[in-house]
Amino acid sequence: MATEGGKETYVEDEGAAGPNGAGAVKAKPPFKQRAKRHCLRFWWLWFIIFAIVVLVIVLPIVYVAYPNKAQKQINKAQLVPQSMSLLDPAPDSFDLQLDDMFQSKSSMTARLDAFTADLQLPGAHVPFVRIDVPAIKAANGSVAHVHQRVQIANTDQFDQYTKTVLLSDEYSIYLKGKGGLKYGSLPKTTVKYNKKITIKGLNGLKGLTLTDFAILTTTQADGANANGTVTIPNPSIATYQLGNVSLAMSVAGLPVGTATLPDVLLKPGNNSFPMRAITNQTAVVDLIFTNYKSGILPIDIVGNTSVYAGKHLPYYEQALQANNVTIRLDVIKALEDAGLAQYLGINTTSTG
Repeated sequence: MATEGGKETYVEDEGAAGPNGAGAVKAKPPFKQRAKRHCLRFWWLWFIIFAIVVLVIVLPIVYVAYPNKAQKQINKAQLVPQSMSLLDPAPDSFDLQLDDMFQSKSSMTARLDAFTADLQLPGAHVPFVRIDVPAIKAANGSVAHVHQRVQIANTDQFDQYTKTVLLSDEYSIYLKGKGGLKYGSLPKTTVKYNKKITIKGLNGLKGLTLTDFAILTTTQADGANANGTVTIPNPSIATYQLGNVSLAMSVAGLPVGTATLPDVLLKPGNNSFPMRAITNQTAVVDLIFTNYKSGILPIDIVGNTSVYAGKHLPYYEQALQANNVTIRLDVIKALEDAGLAQYLGINTTSTG
């Protein structure tokens, strides 16, 4: 109420409602209430936005970042051979026993599916064999055990492989393939393998020795007129079954005989085998009377044949034929032990 010109007047409160609420001005709802109403009204829109955000963030992680990380960890990991055996060989196949250790600095532990792998020489476009790699838990120190009959995939490449093994101190091969990788609850992804594996070779059979060499005064039924013991070192982790091996012996290019080693199984370390030899004793005596009066002959030994279960093994034969080992053999001592030095007129006190 107010006084104007001596008269009383009344002013209606703008916030007060009339009898029927007419003339009243509604108060503005709080922000939270308005937001709640908006979300309830447009819930479908917010669901779409949420789904899009999840897809934008999660999908690249699951289908891009995770596969890339998995592949990088496979690339960084190493396969270190622990043991290897090539047994029961045939011209086109052999039994393979291979233990490879998986080494990785990553804390990531995943399950690797079984897969078929190609084994290739560096620079080769085709494998020499294919192997079935079993499924393993890929943690640092895990070992994959391969034990199977392997067919030679390419004879030329396998010939080159066996030659590389025999002649090299160390060599490398590549394991190639692809398979599944499963990590935790994440979906399975596919990774590619292109692993370089370095292995000790046979180093050209360096260190081969012939001991207990004896000349037989009577030729044996197999034609042998000498025998001895051949020791072959194997500095590698691998075992190779070569069967019966024949060797050609010469001095300065002059053939002086052949020798046979039975049932050659080259295990890691030193391996000794009985040797039976057919020697050209006339040629040997001539050498002693001419260029090698000391009686010490430099014998060049080259492999000739490799026969297992009655079948030639061409991949071992070509490797053996490509390798030469030279030993120094005291022939006069063997002649003396056989009682032949004096008979042949060799003055042992004046030789050398």
